Amino acid sequence: MANCKNCNTGFEFTEADKKVHEKMNVPPPALCPDCRQQRRIAFRNDSNYYRNACHLCKKPVVSIYSPDKPLKVLCPDCFWRDKWDPLEYGQDFDFNRPFFEQYAEMRAKVPRLAIFNTQSENSEFTVHSSKNRNCYMGSSLVDSEDVHYSDWAFNSRDCMDLLFCSRMEMCYECVDCQECTLSNYLELCSNVTESFFAFDCRGCKGVVGCVSMRNRKNHILNQPASKEECMKTIQKLKTDRKFFQEFKEKFEALKARLPKRESWFTNAENCSGNYIVDSKNARHAYNIKYVEDARYVYDSHALKDCFDVTRIGGGEMLYDCKAGVDLSFAKFCNLVYQSDNTAYCDNCHASHYCFGCMSLKREQFCVLNKKYSEADYKKLVPKIIDHMKKTEEYGEFFPVELSAFGYNETKAMEFFPMNKKEVLKKGWNWSDYEVPSPKNIKTISADKLPDDIKAVPDDILNWAIICEATGKPFKIIPQELKFYRTKGLPVPKRYPRQRHLDRVAHQNPRKLYDRKCGNCQKPIRTTYAPDCPEKVYCEKCYLTTVY
Repeated sequence: MANCKNCNTGFEFTEADKKVHEKMNVPPPALCPDCRQQRRIAFRNDSNYYRNACHLCKKPVVSIYSPDKPLKVLCPDCFWRDKWDPLEYGQDFDFNRPFFEQYAEMRAKVPRLAIFNTQSENSEFTVHSSKNRNCYMGSSLVDSEDVHYSDWAFNSRDCMDLLFCSRMEMCYECVDCQECTLSNYLELCSNVTESFFAFDCRGCKGVVGCVSMRNRKNHILNQPASKEECMKTIQKLKTDRKFFQEFKEKFEALKARLPKRESWFTNAENCSGNYIVDSKNARHAYNIKYVEDARYVYDSHALKDCFDVTRIGGGEMLYDCKAGVDLSFAKFCNLVYQSDNTAYCDNCHASHYCFGCMSLKREQFCVLNKKYSEADYKKLVPKIIDHMKKTEEYGEFFPVELSAFGYNETKAMEFFPMNKKEVLKKGWNWSDYEVPSPKNIKTISADKLPDDIKAVPDDILNWAIICEATGKPFKIIPQELKFYRTKGLPVPKRYPRQRHLDRVAHQNPRKLYDRKCGNCQKPIRTTYAPDCPEKVYCEKCYLTTVY
């Protein structure tokens, strides 16, 4: 048992963990798994977009960095072209100073890409995304079209408000779903169509308010109904908010009564964690797909031999990395794409054998953005690592105080919320920047919105809606109004960020607890805490119940 240097709680460092660290040639971690995850995602801004200006061409650019930050941002055109050379900011390594001090000094001078979205059309307000068309306000969107206000949506079309979904079409407010169409308010569903309110349903059509159903048609609250009754109920849910709320309460009561599976796995072998698909030997893993031989892995896919990683798409032999794509043999890296054999690099692309670098493109054998011969690089890096071990820096991700964002701008605020006083006490950053609000704009209280979308006038686009949960104003965009009209759905009463947080709250905490199966009493490990009221079954008992 080790003690976390951040939260001072004890955490397991098992023999299996020890073997991983030996394999990766890194010392034991100083922080517990939660604090390590918190530190990584404190470097990720998914949901705050700003108007900034390109450092080179001076043109306006959408950026994840607010204009009050002392950072040089580049528009995609200037960043990817050879209009500037990141090696101009290179510096020698000083063995009389700590590494992170030198790295921070160098990094502050180097321009960076304003926002990460590539090979996309009309999708400027997306981040960490690629190959999209007509998408807006989304993170981790890939191969999608007309998808808005979503996080982690792959191969989807004409959807709104998705979280961890793939191959969806004409769907709204869905969490952890795949291959669903023409449906709303789904959770943990697959191959579901023309449905409204469903939890863990598969191969179903026309189900309304149903839980844990397989290959069924036309059911309401798990009871058989005619197709006409189902369609009539769905129509009323769309146009009568009072009925919607009453029905939702019945649906939630049904969910509470029926047993839950110990972990939500699909084709997972020797795995622990939750929301795991098509994976093997993944331990302490959450929201992953196509992962093999990994530990402490979050929100990632297509990985092998990866440990302590977050939001990686395609990787092998990675340790303590965040936001990488097609990355291999890397340690302590952030936003590094199509690269290998890198360590302590940030915002680097198509680069190899680099250490402590920033914003490199198609480079190799660089340290602190200074280029070396292969022989000199291989002599220098081991010396730097030995120096970092003496200063107790090596083996840990970048310190949170080096994040380019205020803590309140980052993904960490979702999973590890803190107030400003707590953040500043730790010496971390907090952002007080506020996006300027339009002047003299009309407002309307959310409770004044018509229930029926047909009664909503076109000029609603010119109004700001006051969120019923937070009192914050928000606007709807033309493509959003078109979506609601096509689907027959009412205009939402909550602003987009709050709707995202509501979806996140549907997922279980990322912690494992010891319980016993509520049916056979077999010991299980689950994300449902022992004091949770849910009936939790082992996999065998649960599948026997639903099939």
